[in-house]
Amino acid sequence: MDLLAAWMPWIKAVHLAALLAWCACLLALPSLLALFPVTHGRVSRHRLRAATRFVYIALASPAAVLAVVSGTALVHLMNVYAPWFFAKLTLVAAMVLFHAGCGKLILVLRARPHGWSPGLLLAMAGLPLALILGVLWLVLAQPALGPFSLPRLR
Repeated sequence: MDLLAAWMPWIKAVHLAALLAWCACLLALPSLLALFPVTHGRVSRHRLRAATRFVYIALASPAAVLAVVSGTALVHLMNVYAPWFFAKLTLVAAMVLFHAGCGKLILVLRARPHGWSPGLLLAMAGLPLALILGVLWLVLAQPALGPFSLPRLR
């Protein structure tokens, strides 16, 4: 038995735990960012900045790296190369872009905390929710996605 195959249950457990942590952070970050425009007082703003940076740097980023690394190991162990899998990778790439966008917003909101609407920042939570549900559906349903074909011209 291959060494990686023997470790597959553990790699799956790490992947699932990292995904849960990363997805929770992706859902929490828009709520934290929405507090920036409505937080007043130097101490309150400092605490909010510290909490937001902690969630992003100490929780979300390591969880994202663990999820991607363990997922890559699982791809090679299980030889999953179906069309649904490439659709899943596209959604995961969008999750990574959202993650990076939240990091950029943390920096932007530090300089100009009142430059964004709290409602807009809170509405951003819908995007990672849609991406997470899409990934979950693709993984559980594993739909038979054929090649995209154009209609025939007669």
